Amino acid sequence: MRKYLPLIISFSFLILVIYAWDLIELPYDRTNVILGEYSNQEYNPQNELIRFTLLIIFPLFLYLFYYLKFSRYDSFSINPLAKDYFLKKKKNYKNKDELKYYFYFFIILILIEFFSLNFNIFITHADIYHEGAFLVHPLNYLITGGLFKSTFYDYGLIANNIALFSNFLMGYYTLGSVKLTLLVLIFLNKLFLILLSKKIISFFSFNSFLKILLFIIFTSYIISLPNYYDHTSYFSPRSVLLVFFIFILGSSLVDIKYLNIKNFLTGTFSVISFLWWFDIGAYTNILIGFYVIFLIANKENKKLLFLFLGILFSWILFFSIMPTEEIKEFFYQFKFIYLTSDYLLGVEYLKPFSENSTRWTRALIIIYMAGLMLVNFNFNKKYNFDYRTKIFVSLIFLTGAINFKSALMRSDVNHIKYTSGLYTISFALICLIFLFNFFDNNLRVKRFLKKLNSTYLTRFSFIFCLLLSSAFILDIKNIKNIIYFKNSIHKLIIADDKFYLKKEYQLILNKYKGLGKSDSCIQVLTDDISFPYFLRKPSCTQFYNPSSQILNGITEKKFINQLNISSPEIILYKSPNNVLKNLSNMPNVQKHIMEKYIFYENYNGYVFFKLKP
Repeated sequence: MRKYLPLIISFSFLILVIYAWDLIELPYDRTNVILGEYSNQEYNPQNELIRFTLLIIFPLFLYLFYYLKFSRYDSFSINPLAKDYFLKKKKNYKNKDELKYYFYFFIILILIEFFSLNFNIFITHADIYHEGAFLVHPLNYLITGGLFKSTFYDYGLIANNIALFSNFLMGYYTLGSVKLTLLVLIFLNKLFLILLSKKIISFFSFNSFLKILLFIIFTSYIISLPNYYDHTSYFSPRSVLLVFFIFILGSSLVDIKYLNIKNFLTGTFSVISFLWWFDIGAYTNILIGFYVIFLIANKENKKLLFLFLGILFSWILFFSIMPTEEIKEFFYQFKFIYLTSDYLLGVEYLKPFSENSTRWTRALIIIYMAGLMLVNFNFNKKYNFDYRTKIFVSLIFLTGAINFKSALMRSDVNHIKYTSGLYTISFALICLIFLFNFFDNNLRVKRFLKKLNSTYLTRFSFIFCLLLSSAFILDIKNIKNIIYFKNSIHKLIIADDKFYLKKEYQLILNKYKGLGKSDSCIQVLTDDISFPYFLRKPSCTQFYNPSSQILNGITEKKFINQLNISSPEIILYKSPNNVLKNLSNMPNVQKHIMEKYIFYENYNGYVFFKLKP
């Protein structure tokens, strides 16, 4: 009974939190002026983090504490100075590279999958709102030469400007080149996941057959998660850097070769991640912070030195290259997003086991169960896994839990889906490891494997598994597309904008083009944020995305000043395309528009205002 007490205590607290869910609330901030779902409900966004902490993090700490307490002699120590420290390093590692050819097989497999895509099907209607975030920033930069000074960044310097990279690499700045770049990022997700899988599984001392089989099964599963046709499924394009960072950080912790270089490189991600996507930057720097604490606790002073050198070098380089005004604007915009996103975009996380909460509840259950298994994986002496494996598996789980903050911030289906990749693969990996560890220690299985290794069945089994994984990953009907992939990709890149626009949008754009022919810039107060790109004119202000950028008492004055300077003859004031728009968040802007502009024309629901004489 004693060995079950940690689970009973942890699970009891979890049930208690679910019952008390509605009582766990902080007072609403009455000084908040940002209108959104949280302001309508008078709901404090910090409730989400507190509930998650009480529901998941605290019960897992309870489980760890009581597990170590009640299993003192059967568990490894959490104390770095103890002889039986759970991350105790062993000498004379001799890992045979049994996975090399299977690793190459999966690389070839994902290449075949990528080149067999029918790229023509991506020439489809544009997402006028979301794809505008990839299209307008490069246009403003190419015309004005400004980065943060010319446009408000909602993703990050690199993310919002991926069209610049596609323009540099492919020679085209088109919507098709952006779509292709996003597809390449999905491919890189698959590639880095394969690298991660090989790295982790190579540390096991399982029977060779079991080790290879584990690699085949796990790799087949994880490379099926990134989806070329659904960028919000498990691993989105933004996840690429986070997955690669796990590989680099884990390697810095466990490798011997090029250790100083790897720790230096890990430090440079402090800046790189912020330039990639703001939220990924925040999560990456939290991980770096944990790494610093880990190195201090384990007295790894040399690693710590090179890590800090990497951090220092990257920030000095950033400050040296970027103009002072751009740096100020960078920090201003990051602060703005950090302080406003919760209230502006926040959607409350559904109470577990409440009506229509299946996806929400499942996410929490998987994280909790993965955490429970991770404690056993790390500390149970019955398993005694390689410390390097423990580090990588723990790192994947920790990163997945931190990344889940995005789902807590805006708890809709898409955000829950795209933050689910890392904690899902940590859960799957631990389950598979326990299963294969059982096989590796089972006498009957050992006898069977001994016989198997003495026959040609071994090769046959692997070939069968590889063919099965290929069928799982590849769509056989699409293999023929490889013959045409070069032309198909080229067609996607050079496709004219009209192929992405519905007829109604083409009419609206032609109307806007005619009305604003004397204007050198475009300003919309709607969610038609791609219009500057399609009309090939820069936005009149930094605030190309008014719904999430123009806020009462925060940025309104700045927007009005910039609009007065550019003074476009025509602005788009209203339209049927309202994703996030709430004019109540910009009362002073409305007042200014009514003073300076006059209603001009309503064209199929698109309301244009004209500058007063």
